[in-house]
Amino acid sequence: MEYQVKIIDSPENADKGTLFTINNYMWTCLTKPKAYGTMTYLKDKGFYIEMTCEEKNPKKEYHNYMDPVCKDSAMEIFLAFPPKGEPLTNDCMYTNFEINANAALYAAYGKGRKNRSPMPQQYLKTCSCRTTIHQDRWTLSLLIPEPFLKKECGLSQLDEITEFYCNFYKISESPEIEHYAAYHPINNPTPNFHLPIHFAKARITP
Repeated sequence: MEYQVKIIDSPENADKGTLFTINNYMWTCLTKPKAYGTMTYLKDKGFYIEMTCEEKNPKKEYHNYMDPVCKDSAMEIFLAFPPKGEPLTNDCMYTNFEINANAALYAAYGKGRKNRSPMPQQYLKTCSCRTTIHQDRWTLSLLIPEPFLKKECGLSQLDEITEFYCNFYKISESPEIEHYAAYHPINNPTPNFHLPIHFAKARITP
């Protein structure tokens, strides 16, 4: 599976992106909300993501940066960047962006699950994380800033030859609505989204 990240020149063109569907339900799933979206590359700005979850009255108790929004109802974007020419491992550099319906953002990066740091808050304004709650669904939009990926995550470039991997998730760890869903399935006996070896290969394309 390879996810094609289309190049766009404006967020208004996000509908030209490749649709992904989060339809691999795993582990405990007391509910199975339908979720989908697109990720595009906004030239020289970063990765622009729009996502939709068909879920009424999403759980949304958290409001602040780095709150544990996975305990609410959240949609998530994970991107992994192995060193050029080296195999993908669970200890490579990867980012995780997690958002609830209040637009509370949890964003971290690092090599492996144990060595993670919050994204510096200087990038929050650029991320422009927004959500909208409708009667039967909620949506989000987010920019993962290119300067963050280059300065903090060590990427030298973002273009058609950049090797990276992605996965998109729908989650709630709340006992009454617990669920785990992914774009690319995770083959693990217990819930764990932090496994880049199970991400889908991604490629930036015109």
